[in-house]
Amino acid sequence: MKSLFFIRSFVLVLMGILVCSCQSNRATDIKAASLSNQDSASLAYELASERWCTNDQACAMVLLLVDDQDDSKSFDARLSALQTKGLVEPGWSLVADDPVSKGTLGYMLYRALELDGGVMIQVLPLRRYGYREVVHAGLMLRGSEYEPLTGPEVVGIMGRAARMVNN
Repeated sequence: MKSLFFIRSFVLVLMGILVCSCQSNRATDIKAASLSNQDSASLAYELASERWCTNDQACAMVLLLVDDQDDSKSFDARLSALQTKGLVEPGWSLVADDPVSKGTLGYMLYRALELDGGVMIQVLPLRRYGYREVVHAGLMLRGSEYEPLTGPEVVGIMGRAARMVNN
C-alpha cells in the first residue's frame, strides 16, 4: 500500500516538473472535464496541461488524497463529501469551473492533513489562515489567498501533500 502512495506521489511530482506553460492565460479558457472514476495519476496528467485548476478538479484531488478514491458523479457530490469530512465549510459558494484559489485549496489541505495550526486558525477557521498554515508547512508559496492556482502548481502541491501523508 505504501508503494502505491509512493508511486502516486512520484507521478504527481514528475508531472509538475515536466509541464510547460500553456499559451493562454485567461481563466475563461478552462474546459469542463469529467472527473468521475479518475485516479490521481490520470487527474494529475490532465491538470499538468491545464492553465487553471478548477474548484471541481481541486476537490477531486483532495478526495483522492484523503480517501484514495473519488466516487462522486458531480461537483455538488464532491462538495458534499468534503463538507461531511469537515474539509470545506458549508457556507462556501464555490463554482465548479472557477479557478481554485490558494485560500480554498490551502484550507482543505490544512484540514485534510490535520496540520497543527496557530492561534488565528483556532479562533477564526478561515481560508486565509488555513492557507497561511499550508505555506508555513512548505506546501505552497507565499502570495494572496485569492490568487488562482494553475494546474501544474496544484500537481506540485498535491505531490508534496501526498509525501506528508506517507511519512
